[in-house]
Amino acid sequence: MSFDLPPQTTTPLLGLGFSVPDKQSLADYYVGKSLNQVRTPRLVVDRAVVKRNCERLGAIAKRQNVKVRVHVKTHKTIEATAIELESANTDAIVVSTLAEAFYMIQSDLVKSGLLKDVLLGLPISPDKFDDLFTLADQVETISIFIDHDQTLDALETYYRQRFGEDTNVKVNVFFKVECGNARAGAAIHNEDSLALARRLVSSPILNVKGLYTHAGQSYACRDTETAIAALQSERDAAIAYQAYLRENGIQIEACSIGATPTVMAAGLADPSVLQGVTELHAGAFAFMDRQQVATSLAADADVAITVASRIASRYPERRSILLDAGALAFSKDPAPQGGFGEIVGKEHWKLNKVAQEHGVVTEVPLEDFADAPVGKLYQVRPNHCCLTAACYEFFLVVEGGEQIVDVWVPVRGW
Repeated sequence: MSFDLPPQTTTPLLGLGFSVPDKQSLADYYVGKSLNQVRTPRLVVDRAVVKRNCERLGAIAKRQNVKVRVHVKTHKTIEATAIELESANTDAIVVSTLAEAFYMIQSDLVKSGLLKDVLLGLPISPDKFDDLFTLADQVETISIFIDHDQTLDALETYYRQRFGEDTNVKVNVFFKVECGNARAGAAIHNEDSLALARRLVSSPILNVKGLYTHAGQSYACRDTETAIAALQSERDAAIAYQAYLRENGIQIEACSIGATPTVMAAGLADPSVLQGVTELHAGAFAFMDRQQVATSLAADADVAITVASRIASRYPERRSILLDAGALAFSKDPAPQGGFGEIVGKEHWKLNKVAQEHGVVTEVPLEDFADAPVGKLYQVRPNHCCLTAACYEFFLVVEGGEQIVDVWVPVRGW
């Protein structure tokens, strides 16, 4: 079917629009300093915890005998991606933006052979097809999601305009289906999605890589048993849909499922729980946060990032403290534990209010003010690592202590 294509847009190449500060200049300035010597607020990453989390992910994939596809959307850095790929023993990533895809593919990750397989982790809009084919020439495999027939209409129209009748160039596609999260994905056991699946597997320009689901609803889990049940439910929905497609003459063999809580649960579940699944994926696994701790599957010690902030003022008469970090440092994402973050070592303090650049800590016992002078630095565990990390143009990296050992620079933009 013909589709009225929008104009093609461009992801600015490095140096022409991406916000990527110079890593070497930052490292020259920060490495060797202690956290107490830096301007706050600033995001701090414990590299040892990141590595331990990624090794845990790799062990889960090995236990379940499946491939793991690591997500880079949280940190958007080459360094953390390298740790994920090496520690989890994989060569596959998910990105959330084409900026991330360009950043990773044009880094040494591809040249070194660490990275071979890239998936754009949301349905692609038709204005981005030029960039998709540009990237396809630079990495072994790049794939997209399709979960609506209009996306396929647009892709086929674009393909004809670019390649004519030549169908030697294949577009790698995952069929994204919805399994309870109600965010993205075609409805399962639905006539429209059945028709779309039939079009996908019969299209001469597509290579269908498999089904893909995301159990985002698992963030509501509060214990191991519930998380394992959510994992089983996601697996059952995907496998049942594969069988439904097969009954209707449509073969899609591979199956990629996951979310950080259910993947953590997979490390505790019997391998039979993933029978038929070929790939696991998880987003927040490398960094973790208070949302993951709330599931009971992660602990405070698994949270690899904190926000360094200082006391800007103090108000003993109302038992509150003002931090020099607010909504643009923590984000406003909630966590089941309440508040906008948790002060390390002062978990009984409540970070209950944030303005743009200020955070208000309440319920501070009067006796705590004796050791809480203006200017004192505290580290705060964030509620949601992805949104908090997005607030910073670079990350200060430590290795289990206060001394800065590296600086990581994420890519920004879309």
